[in-house]
Amino acid sequence: MFKRFWLETIYALFFIICLAFLISQVTAFKVFDIFDPIGDVFADMESTDIVFSQLREDPIAEEDLIIVNIGELPRAGIADMINIINAAEPKVIGMDMIFRYPKEDTLGDLSLADAFSRVENLVMYSKLINIDDDDDFDTLEVSYPPLFNYGETAFVNFITGAADQDDLKMCRQFATREYVNGKEQLAFAVKIAQYMAPENVEKFLARGKNVETINYRGSIFDYGATTSPIAYFALDWYQVLNMEFEPDLIKDKAVIFCYLGSELGDRKTNDDVYFTPLNKNYVGKTHADMFGGVVHANIFSMIMSEEYINEMDENIGYLLAVIILYLNIVLFTVIYKVMPKWYDGLTKLIQLIEAAALFTIGLVVFNYFNYKVDTTLSIVAVLIAGDALEVFFGVFVNIFTKEGRKELRELKKL
Repeated sequence: MFKRFWLETIYALFFIICLAFLISQVTAFKVFDIFDPIGDVFADMESTDIVFSQLREDPIAEEDLIIVNIGELPRAGIADMINIINAAEPKVIGMDMIFRYPKEDTLGDLSLADAFSRVENLVMYSKLINIDDDDDFDTLEVSYPPLFNYGETAFVNFITGAADQDDLKMCRQFATREYVNGKEQLAFAVKIAQYMAPENVEKFLARGKNVETINYRGSIFDYGATTSPIAYFALDWYQVLNMEFEPDLIKDKAVIFCYLGSELGDRKTNDDVYFTPLNKNYVGKTHADMFGGVVHANIFSMIMSEEYINEMDENIGYLLAVIILYLNIVLFTVIYKVMPKWYDGLTKLIQLIEAAALFTIGLVVFNYFNYKVDTTLSIVAVLIAGDALEVFFGVFVNIFTKEGRKELRELKKL
């Protein structure tokens, strides 16, 4: 009897895994997508978003970086801003914008080129482009070389999953470095951090991860346009041109020039704006909450503070799910054999408690240790164990018993 019990639980484990695999193959073809509008709403959400947007305390403001909004200024105006900021002796200036072609305003172009030439440590925008749709980038888009070939380039691409500008641009990860025609290109924020703390960047790259999850801290003060915590000081274009800041604010710091709307708090623009886990409306998002330049700032802070997000290996996630599934099979089998009348209600209660516990554990571990424990498969295993085990005993086992086959034959006579 004892041996039969354990054999049944092992058979049940393989049965449920096979059943889950078959269901996953059916859903892989999106057969039921038409019936799943709720699933579409949650498709762009991760459980860890709750930690970023709801649970974490407001961060300490970043002291090593200042963000500057260029607004809608022409190139001559941007040149004036660069000269003013450069006079305050920043450690490095990063330009998160591209100047593709010369303008009719030749004097403005020459002024901008001259301003670039005066910056000692300059990081210019570049964009990785994949022309052949393969796994490698083969082209690097940069600002018009004859005029703006100054400083070093670093790519600004984020990993969003968006195929075009109309798609949801949810930014959780970024590539740390890529190779274009055999030459290494660092991510924009990584290159800026390299000027500020080269030893930190060396250790960061030594992690050997081509893709990193961004440990978001916060955003800028934008007059209530978003509800994200304030972590970065931003200067608007007119504040720079009017010199409404103390030079000590800039001295020996990193400065990122980028577009933050026509002015800080601009609620109308959709240019270079992304959804992030800091968005409190993490279900059914309606408004993007962070400009690209601020995303770069968050990456910079992560490297400077060395507070990285580590993730559980995918294989460990599968193993954990199988172990939890088997333990539930053993428990539910005992209930099925000993208290059959209590089976449905008791198993459902246990499943709800276990799922809530696993979900909470994932949030707590991520919040306190910056470690992503993927409990999704484990929660799915818990939720399907009860009903799938009932199918196993009610259908699969009965097929291989005389009593079960007899009942089928009697049903045919009816």
